[in-house]
Amino acid sequence: MNLKRTLLLRLADNGEPITSTSYGNGVLTLPSLPPPDGASPGTPLYTVRILVAASSPITRDGLIWTNCPPDHIIPFKRDKFYKKIIKSSFHRDDTIDLNIYAPGSYCFYLSFRNDNEQLETTRKFYFVALPALSLNNEFLQLNAIAMQSVVSKWMGPTMQDWDRVFAKIAAKNYNMVHFTPLQHRGESNSPYSIYDQLEFDPAHFKSADDVQQMVKHVHKDYGMLALTDIVFNHTANNSAWLRDHPDAGYNHVTAPHLVSAIQLDRALLEFSANLKKWGYPAEIASIDDLFKIMDGIKVHVLGSLKLWEYYVVGVQDTEDAVEKQWDAIDVTAHDRQLYKQSQDELDNTEDFAKFVLENTTDASFSVLGLRGAKKLDLEPLVKILKVNFGTKYTPEVTERIHKIVDEINLPLYGEYDDDISEILEQLFNRIKYLRLDENGPKQGPVTLTSPLTEPYFTRFKGSDGESYALANNGWIWNGNPLVDFASSESKAYLRREVIVWGDCVKLRYGKKPEDSPYLWKRMEQYIELNAKIFDGFRIDNCHSTPLHVGEYFLDHARKFNPNLYVVAELFSGSEQLDCLFVERLAISSLIREAMQAWSEEELSRLIHKHGGRPIGSYKFVPMDNFPYPSDISVDEEYCEYNPESNQVHCVSEINIPKILTATPPHALFMDCTHDNEMPWQKRTVEDTLPNAALVAMCSSAIGSVYGYDEIYPELLDLVNEKRTYETENCPGISTVKAQLNEIRHKISKRSVDIEDSEMHVHHEGQFITFHRTDVKSGSGWYLIARMKFNEDCGDQKLPPIILSQSKCKLNCAYTLKRTGTHEDAMADSTKIGGIPTKLVAIEGFEINYDEKKQESKVTMPQEFPAGSIAIFETQQNGVDLSLDHFIRSGAMKATANVTLESLNPILYHAASEELDCSAGKESTYSVPAIGELVYAGLQGWISQLRTIVFNNDLAHPLSENLREGSWALDYVVNRLDYYKDEPGVADVQNWLRSRMNRIKVLPSYLRPSYFALVVGILYSCCRLRAMQLMSINIGKSTTFVQSLGLASIQMMAKVNSTSIFPDENVYCMAAGLPHFSTNYMRCWGRDIFISLRGLLLTTGRYDEAKAHILAFAKTLKHGMIPNLLDAGRNPRYNARDAAWFFLQSVQDYVTIVPNGADILKEKVSRRFPLDDTWVAYDDIRAFSYSTSIEDIVYEILKRHANGIKYREANAGPNLDRVMTDDGFNVEVHVDWNTGLIHGGSQNNCGTWMDKMGESEKAGSVGVPGTPRDGAAVEINGLLKSTLRFVLDLQSKGLFKYTQVSKTDGKGTITFEEWNQLLQDNFEKKFYVPLDPAEDKDFDIDSSIVNRRGIYKDLYRSGKPYEDYQLRPNFTVAMVVAPELFTPERATHCLDLADTVLRGPIGMATLDPSDYNYHPDYINSEDSEDFATSKGRNYHQGPEWAWPEGYFLRAYLHFNFLTNPRACNDHKNKPSSYLYQQLYKRLTKQREHIMNSPWAGLPELTNRNGSFCNDSSPTQAWSAATLLDLFYDLWSSFEDENEWE
Repeated sequence: MNLKRTLLLRLADNGEPITSTSYGNGVLTLPSLPPPDGASPGTPLYTVRILVAASSPITRDGLIWTNCPPDHIIPFKRDKFYKKIIKSSFHRDDTIDLNIYAPGSYCFYLSFRNDNEQLETTRKFYFVALPALSLNNEFLQLNAIAMQSVVSKWMGPTMQDWDRVFAKIAAKNYNMVHFTPLQHRGESNSPYSIYDQLEFDPAHFKSADDVQQMVKHVHKDYGMLALTDIVFNHTANNSAWLRDHPDAGYNHVTAPHLVSAIQLDRALLEFSANLKKWGYPAEIASIDDLFKIMDGIKVHVLGSLKLWEYYVVGVQDTEDAVEKQWDAIDVTAHDRQLYKQSQDELDNTEDFAKFVLENTTDASFSVLGLRGAKKLDLEPLVKILKVNFGTKYTPEVTERIHKIVDEINLPLYGEYDDDISEILEQLFNRIKYLRLDENGPKQGPVTLTSPLTEPYFTRFKGSDGESYALANNGWIWNGNPLVDFASSESKAYLRREVIVWGDCVKLRYGKKPEDSPYLWKRMEQYIELNAKIFDGFRIDNCHSTPLHVGEYFLDHARKFNPNLYVVAELFSGSEQLDCLFVERLAISSLIREAMQAWSEEELSRLIHKHGGRPIGSYKFVPMDNFPYPSDISVDEEYCEYNPESNQVHCVSEINIPKILTATPPHALFMDCTHDNEMPWQKRTVEDTLPNAALVAMCSSAIGSVYGYDEIYPELLDLVNEKRTYETENCPGISTVKAQLNEIRHKISKRSVDIEDSEMHVHHEGQFITFHRTDVKSGSGWYLIARMKFNEDCGDQKLPPIILSQSKCKLNCAYTLKRTGTHEDAMADSTKIGGIPTKLVAIEGFEINYDEKKQESKVTMPQEFPAGSIAIFETQQNGVDLSLDHFIRSGAMKATANVTLESLNPILYHAASEELDCSAGKESTYSVPAIGELVYAGLQGWISQLRTIVFNNDLAHPLSENLREGSWALDYVVNRLDYYKDEPGVADVQNWLRSRMNRIKVLPSYLRPSYFALVVGILYSCCRLRAMQLMSINIGKSTTFVQSLGLASIQMMAKVNSTSIFPDENVYCMAAGLPHFSTNYMRCWGRDIFISLRGLLLTTGRYDEAKAHILAFAKTLKHGMIPNLLDAGRNPRYNARDAAWFFLQSVQDYVTIVPNGADILKEKVSRRFPLDDTWVAYDDIRAFSYSTSIEDIVYEILKRHANGIKYREANAGPNLDRVMTDDGFNVEVHVDWNTGLIHGGSQNNCGTWMDKMGESEKAGSVGVPGTPRDGAAVEINGLLKSTLRFVLDLQSKGLFKYTQVSKTDGKGTITFEEWNQLLQDNFEKKFYVPLDPAEDKDFDIDSSIVNRRGIYKDLYRSGKPYEDYQLRPNFTVAMVVAPELFTPERATHCLDLADTVLRGPIGMATLDPSDYNYHPDYINSEDSEDFATSKGRNYHQGPEWAWPEGYFLRAYLHFNFLTNPRACNDHKNKPSSYLYQQLYKRLTKQREHIMNSPWAGLPELTNRNGSFCNDSSPTQAWSAATLLDLFYDLWSSFEDENEWE
């Protein structure tokens, strides 16, 4: 596998490829490139690397099935699929490489086991590898193709004549010639009516070798490739081989459904032959004559045919058959049960007839067959009749049959009537077109050789002596290309809907080769013959080619010519269907035509579609939607532009492969095709020139028909035209076409990628201007085309043209003048000539470049008539071949010295943080019509640019802002002045400044694209640097995990207004952004220690974790950790749970960090004296003594065991304006009967559910929304975890303390005893049994139980019913102390919570069945509603994100223990099923972090995940607890050595 030819294809959770929306409908297309330089045999042309997200639903028993051969030796077989296993992991995305060894169409699909334990498969996903064409050993890009079509029978009688045509085409610098079929033609002499597919035209070629020699001659001597038409769908009506193999067509034997159409066609021919005899006009001169003819058709054709007999069930036949078989058919008990109808059902004839129809017919009933062939299945019919009307055949049964069949026939007669009406309308319109219409052929009198309408069938006697009528081919207006209109799925031949070609018999392939063996074999030989000779195929009538037929034969062709160039003209009527044909057949280019445009506006639309990407288009760059594995390779030169390298270049130095995305089918854009009208017919002669010039400038393959350049006046008749091409005269626009094709050749040398070519199209009246530029060099071509769609176009002057920030010079300018007439062109009876014209050079252009304005001004000459062009060479200022590599390189070196800390200001900073750090001078960047970006750092830009680039949204307000000025460029550089002393920031700033300075001198319309490229590249390098600095469980994990990990950088900032130390400004953790970002509101003890394991320990930020532990340890007071730290200056002690989350963090630190137990011996100076006296932080008593962390742990346990009672320092409205006086009193004690910690009161709220009522209007001031006094379930779980921890430390000699004193001196208790006391009592006090009979075994008040099988939220709270509320807090206890829970009970409770509490992003904070459930938090509401006013319901139903992490951790633990489906066979790892269940429950979190501009998870949502305006949009603990989950899985079940 060669990385330099690798493209990345990302899959969504359902297996669908993730593709850009900037191109609209498209096909996954690999580029056209020659084999890698120096490639040895067996080197893949490309590798498609499929990226499957870790543990997405498709990974469960997931397999990728692909028809890509596993090596270059094994031949490609479309229906042969090879299995590739998707590795199921929760931590690392899997990549599956599909090596591509040859051009063509390939596909893959996925199979996996779904939630219902069923094997599910996706649809097939196709991608196309384009051919790499070469001409005389030189690679020819598809966009460099300039093709000329010739009709071979007009080339001349001798090969010398052909050479003259070749010479003329080559002189016009075409590099491909397209031949209409060179095979032996049928009796009509049309090139497309092939008499013998295996024989070339005997008038010119003795054998296939002659054709091959001619093609080689064209290659070598004229520098052109050769392409031929391939006709799959029909053969000449006089093909001799058909007589031996009539089964190759649709006839009465192979297609009995056409018998009625065959009969109708024969009757029409008989009527046509007998017009005079039966008194109808044989020469139709008027509509009245036609009406007479139609009356005759009704009588002599439709009247005599009795076509209804093909549609309906014969009543008498059915009666006779039933009576005959009545006694032979027995009824079983099962039949009676199956067919018995009630009397009401029997009395309703319509319903009963439907019942009979459903039970006596199958799908074939709806297909027309032979006359009288439509029948009901006798056996079930007789059984139905016997079951419901008795076993004896009676006249009543006969009558019933009559009624039933009549009812069944009713809609069938309606169908017949509709079809007869359509037949008459189609015949009327067709005869009218053939005989009367001005735009029709006016065929004249009806004769045997010119019947009323074309015969739909070719009739002959086969070699077996039987007479056959074979369906002729044709086309259907607005037909469905996926339906074979000669098959039983269509009645087009009967309804006369086919525009038929009487000289072509439609070929019948069936579903597979076995259905028509001779035809498939013959066509295989035909395809092989042509594939060996020609460089390309044009698939004639491609939209009517059955897909499986096209697939089979094009696959066959590529066996002999792998780089076969395949083009097709599709009339599918749908871009989606076009894409279907392209991806299935590997069509290289779709033919499009400029002459189809009916106006200048429509033509400009076509030019825009095929011209390239808009100038200034955004370039793809990986941003925050890609994983950045910490060990990914980096190569500064790999992104360097080199058009000769034949590589698929990465975007930057980071070797993330280029993305395989869906692009529109490549176009072969023709000024005029060989089967459409010429400019003289549709527009004017003069329009030939500007139309051709516009096409030539497009970023596509282009083409023209021989005669367009020569000004042929008309579309030539492929059947009847006998003249041959004129080559000596009629130069037309040939010299200009040579110049245009030479320009294209120059462009193609540089434009090797879809992003390399850009354009701008402008339409103004008769003028269309088209600017095509080369992105890498900035060089371009500017075309001014004045169209002449009609003779009376009027005069129009084009005002001076301003080319902003570009220089230009005139290349050439011409007008086309007609000097002769149509009659002159038709004067020669042997040669096809053109209308005499001459090209006149135009002069008088004034071109001035204003150095100050940096713009070129082009003033048009006085004479620039309709039918003129002017071409200018342009150069964009500041753009040269060095720019691209300069922009894309150096960023890795620039970020080499940054740290996880210094990445914070580079990537993030909410407005409040930026203002804080800049002393109010700088905020985030403001974009008109959007407002301020959420971050000042790169993430703020990326959150906007991600979607803008994906959609190439050049109209976005940010795009407009970037074009209008360089403010954003200055902003991203200058803001870093405030942080340049941080490690590596100066290097980053210097890199940014140099790139932005370079961008400033570029044209303003290029500024958005290059700005996005610079920001995207720097961001990706910063993100990679972060991954390299973090632990491998983050650095080598998924995009989602890495995004969660980046929340660590997001939340850890250094701000001026606060810190974790009063005397030192260090990086400290914010609770959330932007609400909790500065001053005393930044650092919350509870939030930090819920977040510390996830954000700091699992990411490897051990020093920062330690700093936060030590900083808060300093402030221990009353045995409590402060909730609000305020840098230790004014800490507030109103949280009963913060100390326990702190102790859990100490435990996590010791467990996770190498030598983590050393922290226990670390000494911290104490903020307050040991007697808990409040002193100012600069008081001499502050920090006057030290204790170790070991002492701190013990002190917390000791103080709680002794009982805690204090009044908050500085209590009063200055501390808390809504707290009642009693609310400042804090009490905590242990109930030594149970070992449980109790605390709080109904006047305060000391846990995380801490919302205090504050609405005077509602009377809720000072009334907590959720006081949660008593024994809180999570605090006691944390207590148990701590006791287990210290006991473990004791056993290792790392903790010197063994016991504590009980409350009020009631003796001592060892930690081991306390631990056991908790173990013995926890479930007794907290579990609510499913069976009320078990209540006696637990502490239950059955009268107030709301829901069973749960764990109480509280025990002995002030309001007893609050004990029994289901909230998510029990999951914390389950995670930290799973030993407290009986696994089966825990699993049931979790399953209940999964259904009742879990929302899309967070956990509902209260059971929806609870009376107090109010799930929508609106803090601004000030109503009289006591429950919700001023957001008092903050924790009464809104869905908080952080508890979901604990829920999922508990779900993982207990499901692994209790659910057999949740672990592997060895019971030592989670199963893919469990991974899938976890993944599914994280779907919305993944979506949110990817789509939120804050790149984080919110504090909370309202009900069902709906947006909460008052939520912090990114919260530390919301990301942290999910990182905890991933770490649990990684540390427990992954082999770390495999990750190194």
